[in-house]
Amino acid sequence: MKALVYQGPKQLSLEEHAIPEPKPGEAILRVVAVGICGSELEGYLGHSSIRKAPLVMGHEFCGVIDKLGDDVGDFGVGDKVIVNPLISCGACDRCRIGKGNICRNRQIVGIHRPGAFAECVAVPASNMYRVPTEMDANLASLAEPLAVCIHAVKLGLGPYEDLMIYGAGPIGLLTLQAALTMGAHRVLVIDRQQDRLGFAKGLGAEVATPEQAEEAHASLFGARGVDTIIDCVGVQSTREQAIRNVNPGGTIVSVGLGQDQSLLSMNHVVRQEITIVGSYTYSDDDFEQAVNLLSQGKITREQWSTTCSLTEAIDNFEALTDGSAKFSKIIINPSEGER
Repeated sequence: MKALVYQGPKQLSLEEHAIPEPKPGEAILRVVAVGICGSELEGYLGHSSIRKAPLVMGHEFCGVIDKLGDDVGDFGVGDKVIVNPLISCGACDRCRIGKGNICRNRQIVGIHRPGAFAECVAVPASNMYRVPTEMDANLASLAEPLAVCIHAVKLGLGPYEDLMIYGAGPIGLLTLQAALTMGAHRVLVIDRQQDRLGFAKGLGAEVATPEQAEEAHASLFGARGVDTIIDCVGVQSTREQAIRNVNPGGTIVSVGLGQDQSLLSMNHVVRQEITIVGSYTYSDDDFEQAVNLLSQGKITREQWSTTCSLTEAIDNFEALTDGSAKFSKIIINPSEGER
């Protein structure tokens, strides 16, 4: 099978690998669609401490079961499935209180074991979700990032409240859609790229550049302000601006991992009783809800995403990192001819 292998900063190679054999409790999937995640772009640039070369990345994916090991439940060869790539141990103290997303022994497909930037991938059957055969695999591959967004929205947004989002990349756009399905009233999205702001506006948001953010905030929310801001970028400027724009007593949900360290106005945070909450991945319930929203047709990838082949993926990694890519999301189709 063909596999796209990360070999070091800005180094990807297309290689021939043996198709894996399933262990007990595992399935071998023929990968139909796998999204390129922003965290994988950081890995590609050499900025990820947890992605070690050589590595087959890819954790947002949908595929068809090609082969099954023993003890896999009622799954069958030919089933179309979405995979939760987060594998928790189920036994540590974090898992026992229902926080498998911060399991002390967690593994992630595409980080700690080979991922789905390949024609085939081995996955735990317990992490698979069967979806209808007719469901678009490219849409289905958004389940993992959508679950990230659902988790973030739940951590901060109250029913029918206003919301401000920093970033109109894939996570920002999916956070917008998740928030609207969960009853958000008015949503303001901030980004530097006009194309991305256009995508957000088309999905129902008010939009502004960082330079316009304070004026847009005042115009949309008025004296009432906004109690929740979700930062899907995670750099010095977005973190500091979020602190300045959220209401006293408000909540900032930090999702973006763009920068490890930031110098922030912490005295303002203390004096205004601002809560800053880290949001990492999702719970099993979040993931299942993401699958349900996609299955019900409540989330769209139209206009803001595109697809490419495994062979074309290397050039697309470069385009996404140098800012020349037109689309916010690029989804790789390793198994040509099947969606």
